[in-house]
Amino acid sequence: MKRKIVIVLFVCFFLAISGLAHAKKKQVVRVVGGTPIPQYGIIIDAGYDSKLDTFVPGYKIINVAIFNDSLNIIVMDPEKDQWWIKIKNQDKRYKVIGDLRSEDSAVWNKMPEHARSLISYPLLLPIGARQIIDLFVPDNIRIEGFSELIMYIESLGTTFEVLARQ
Repeated sequence: MKRKIVIVLFVCFFLAISGLAHAKKKQVVRVVGGTPIPQYGIIIDAGYDSKLDTFVPGYKIINVAIFNDSLNIIVMDPEKDQWWIKIKNQDKRYKVIGDLRSEDSAVWNKMPEHARSLISYPLLLPIGARQIIDLFVPDNIRIEGFSELIMYIESLGTTFEVLARQ
């Protein structure tokens, strides 16, 4: 009897460890912008509008819209979430800033309070919410051919590769 219990505990232990190892694997999801991602219950789209190039000195802005249609609150982490873009006909990806407050506090502090409230990085995406996240690209990067957004959301453990619809 003791032997059966030990074997069952041993098997359960290994199943639990393999489940944790599987949970820590980072997923990569590739979608066209605006397409639902059913396994996460979200929709992501991104776009660039040159009219916003003068809004934040030294930066161009890419707008990312995230629709949370899941039954979970999505936690956003300005320190651990990561953002990149790709430009058409280039293999290189460029790291961009999601949280200007922590990445370039000098520019952040020069902005009016109302502007800061519009572009601050969200900490949560509530259930059923639509959130716009502004990404800041240094002026020296030509983003007129913006073709892809790559984002890693720490709380989801997933990298999303979103093809721009332009």
